[in-house]
Amino acid sequence: MNEKIENILNHEGVFSVVAKGEDFPHIVNTWNSFVIFKDNNLFIPVGGMEIMEEILENENRVIVVIGTRELEGLHGMGIGVKIIGKAEIFQDIEEYEVMKNKFEWARAVMKIEILEAYQTT
Repeated sequence: MNEKIENILNHEGVFSVVAKGEDFPHIVNTWNSFVIFKDNNLFIPVGGMEIMEEILENENRVIVVIGTRELEGLHGMGIGVKIIGKAEIFQDIEEYEVMKNKFEWARAVMKIEILEAYQTT
């Protein structure tokens, strides 16, 4: 599945992270091109995401949904993958410096450890 994830991230599409909010799921979005995939982890620049950060302090399980129309999927053009992972937000890891150099607005980086991944489309 790692190769499919890498291929999707090399094409533009929406990258969505869903966490368990107190009363309702909470979601944040970014673009595939903003994400770094390294050592079975996803790294996302964090600009705002204050509510997401609060949620992750109590419950760090997340669902990530990625996709692109540019690649062949299960039933024609368009591929999607659902990822189950554990997320944390950092300011003191190497990947934060990479993100800060690329996106001056980044105040931190979200690291998502991939636990499971499934192709959905």
